[in-house]
Amino acid sequence: MILSNLPTLTFFYILLAYFIGGITQGILGVGLITVVISLLSFVVDVKETIALVIIPTIITGFFQMINGSNLKVIIKDTKYFLVFSTLIIVPGVFLLNVLESDLILIFIAILLFMNSSLSLSNRVVAIPNHQNSIIQLLTGSLNGFIIGLTSIYTMPFVFLLQSLKYNKEKTVQFMGLAFLLYSSMQFISFSYIKLISISTIVPSLIVTLPVIIGFLLGKKIRSFISEKLFKKLFYLMLLLMSGIILINAFL
Repeated sequence: MILSNLPTLTFFYILLAYFIGGITQGILGVGLITVVISLLSFVVDVKETIALVIIPTIITGFFQMINGSNLKVIIKDTKYFLVFSTLIIVPGVFLLNVLESDLILIFIAILLFMNSSLSLSNRVVAIPNHQNSIIQLLTGSLNGFIIGLTSIYTMPFVFLLQSLKYNKEKTVQFMGLAFLLYSSMQFISFSYIKLISISTIVPSLIVTLPVIIGFLLGKKIRSFISEKLFKKLFYLMLLLMSGIILINAFL
């Protein structure tokens, strides 16, 4: 079992990482996987971290998806993107299975660095003709492959979000729908290639508890803290973590 035979401090650090990821997800509607992978890249193999975080992502994604009244509109606007990004997760996962963990960490760090740099510089990257079915097919396929390989739900997903110009409620609900689909497909793919098994599901359920507690706390915090300020701090943290992950990968 992944969490067995760990030093006590390491075990509680892992639970704390999932708790912080849950808080971030509750406040922003995104960030659970990114935070967990970043914080645990030094103590747990990245493939095991991804396997553990899938069930919590399914659960939080479901609650985000049902919290709103815009689901039909969202599906109509993004159906081709969602379908192809979900399907193309499969070849990405198969590549994840054969690549070395350090190489995957390098890909993750580069994605985090690019995404954080764009966000902190207030660069808005929109997808031209984002409602066109062919454009959604192409960008969705690229998005799915990146998710399958790294489990980082950022680019080009964030570019579509910027193109849609949804309000906060629709944005969070759209991310919930997408994350539910993506994590469900990851669960199926990981199960097929034996990266998820009974020995993985039990510790995954264990870390789900701090995620849910953090998620509910994050939703409460959302009404008290400036989302703009939190986003800036969040992306500063990711920028720092991407550098640390790269250093760790090359050591």
